[in-house]
Amino acid sequence: MSKSIPIQSFRIHEEGIARLFGELEAKVMESIWELQDQEPTVQAVCDYLGPGHNYKTVMTVLNRLVEKGALTRQRQSRAFIYLPRQSRDAFIGRVSRLILGGLVRDFGSLAVAQFVETLDEVDPAQLDELERLVRERRQAQAADKEASNDAS
Repeated sequence: MSKSIPIQSFRIHEEGIARLFGELEAKVMESIWELQDQEPTVQAVCDYLGPGHNYKTVMTVLNRLVEKGALTRQRQSRAFIYLPRQSRDAFIGRVSRLILGGLVRDFGSLAVAQFVETLDEVDPAQLDELERLVRERRQAQAADKEASNDAS
């Protein structure tokens, strides 16, 4: 599995993974993640996307996503099967970490404060989740420190 993430830009005014890919690329990626257990072909993706999606256009987008490293392509008989290099959750997790890590490195505590403000505005219950995650992280760090001291 490739460690690189095929993201060239971040579209702040879009939603979901359309922030990371073009609109059609995002729809195609979502369809591949949804269909991956069925070994999706170009036709399967077209059928999933519904009327109005041209076969050749979808094939071009799939092949671009292969070139970008988001998908793999395997020949099966006369068709190609397209599969994601990462699960949706793994992909979102890695991209989120890169984006948030860059913001924190570039803007420090101001970025962290804005993240907390955003959580409060979007879903106040997520502040409790953040607090739980921080507590778990600190406990894990303390355990790691204790283990390394014991090993010394």
